[in-house]
Amino acid sequence: MKVNPRFLREDGTEVFTGNELLIKGALEVEGGTHLLTGYPGSPVAGFFDSMEDIAPLLKEKGIRACIANNEALGAAMLNGSQMGPLRGICCMKSVGLHVAADALALGALAGAHPDGGALVIVGDDPWSDSTQVPADSRYLCKHIFMPVMEPATNQELKDWIDLGFKLSREANVLLGYLVTTNQADGGGSVTCRPNHFPDLNAVNKFNIDTAAIDYERTVLLPPRTWLREQGMPERFTKLFESARRHGVNQIINARPNAAWRAEIGLVATGLGYSYLMHALEELGVADQVPVLKLGISYPIDPVLIEEFSQQVRSIFVIEERRGFMEEQISEIVGKLNQSATGANRTNVWGKEFPAGLQGIPATRGFNPSILIERLGPLGKFFHDPNLALNEPQIDCAVALVQQTGTYNVKIPPRTPTFCPGCPHRDSASILIEMKKQFMDAGYMKRQHRRGPVDVVFHGDTGCYTMLMFEPTKDLMHNYSGMGLGGGTGAGIDPFITNKQVVFLGDSTFFHSGMLGISNALKQGQDITYIILDNSTTAMTGHQPTPGMDVDIVGETTYKQNIDGIVQAMLGQGVHVIRANPAYRETWRGMLEETILRDGVKVIVADKECGITFHRRETRQERKERSEEHTSE
Repeated sequence: MKVNPRFLREDGTEVFTGNELLIKGALEVEGGTHLLTGYPGSPVAGFFDSMEDIAPLLKEKGIRACIANNEALGAAMLNGSQMGPLRGICCMKSVGLHVAADALALGALAGAHPDGGALVIVGDDPWSDSTQVPADSRYLCKHIFMPVMEPATNQELKDWIDLGFKLSREANVLLGYLVTTNQADGGGSVTCRPNHFPDLNAVNKFNIDTAAIDYERTVLLPPRTWLREQGMPERFTKLFESARRHGVNQIINARPNAAWRAEIGLVATGLGYSYLMHALEELGVADQVPVLKLGISYPIDPVLIEEFSQQVRSIFVIEERRGFMEEQISEIVGKLNQSATGANRTNVWGKEFPAGLQGIPATRGFNPSILIERLGPLGKFFHDPNLALNEPQIDCAVALVQQTGTYNVKIPPRTPTFCPGCPHRDSASILIEMKKQFMDAGYMKRQHRRGPVDVVFHGDTGCYTMLMFEPTKDLMHNYSGMGLGGGTGAGIDPFITNKQVVFLGDSTFFHSGMLGISNALKQGQDITYIILDNSTTAMTGHQPTPGMDVDIVGETTYKQNIDGIVQAMLGQGVHVIRANPAYRETWRGMLEETILRDGVKVIVADKECGITFHRRETRQERKERSEEHTSE
């Protein structure tokens, strides 16, 4: 395997995807990055694929790159890295932050090593297109005292990895690094810098002096926990100082003369800032309106807000989803207004605008077109004498957005479905037929000598979540999250006579699904687990699972046995059944018999993912042709 040469660029311009920029940024960190871990999920699964692209480099330089079994374990690894002068990154999607919150809450209180640093990259999906719940991870970060950094441009997406580590160790905090779907899945051209590699690493190891460990920081149980919490304001003050020193936050088009106080000032962060500047360009006022660009969206520096409020009469907070920054800014400005005269007070707007104008949407995301439509009328309303408005240009920009919204574009509806050759098709097609026949009294009497059975299917996370769509929607009746299908069943099981089934992927089994099987046994459920072992984490891009003998960088690892683990839980006398669902009649007979038995049953559908199978076959075919050509 060769290293993708783009990651070796040390100067000049190169093109990367957003996820690749995160890895390139980690390579460029001053002093090097020691640990890259986490768990793949949309929109940051490409972060882990990029590890694979540079696997030989990571192994040579002793950079530990691995996928944890779940996000909580990845967060714990990040916490562990701060026992030494190490810089670590843990990457996960928004709902993965929910899973990791327990470990991160303690890690945030413990803080970073003074010569290390800890970043938690969180992939948010503002439009909720590929995430089961609306994503706004800033609120959870605030709950666990983890500051949030939001890069706005592709260049910042890469360069701020290094900057984030500096803030982390200078302020002694774990730092959340928020990336949205359009940033992670997007990308562009950036200026490259030299790569740096750590002196202490997985090849050149060091010894921990246990006598020097500060237990007050590393073993956090009461009363140490609340003592650490009391120190958070001091750490946040250090964060503000560090952010000012490094220029993380900045005021664009500042009004230094208080007599020229602008009527309108805008606040934005992350990709929302880029959307805002695009909209202001279209409206012709990008070089006139004061804009506070926040690189740290939590906690917001009160000194910076005071400075900005002295330059503007009304602050408009431009942010995707709920009013997270608006709440903080309103609190800061509210305190400032208590001691200000009427003329010097500042208004704060965001999700609501004055005079009945439409504010910034509080659900899903936004884009430049939405902002053009919402911000266009503001200039006319406020009549700022220092604002040179080109009203025809503003009217034209707003009218164009409104006009495009009137077009009726007819696109044939198409729901997501399984790939050609997907083994889940085999199981799904048979179970759809079975479910119907189980409700046929005549069939059940002939085949099973019993009455009709209405099977309930509990949903879980993986490729098989697409069962929710036609024509398989009757194979997914609920959904509680990853690894929780069986747990959902446990809540209804004592009260129903239905037979129950849950699909569980091999990666999900190791993430959290095995706990559901254990719980089902303890609760005495009547449920059948169908573990779909396709030998990959297919949903997020074919990363390896603990059931494989290699890791993400190609290192040989211990291959864990799903059957053996389940068998150990089920005990003697109950066997795990493993079979290939491609043999339809055998598979069907096995399913019918198993589902109709009482108790906890486990079947493993053993068939490789169609994509990885054909890739492997193609590689082998090319290799054989190459060898034949060489021998001729």
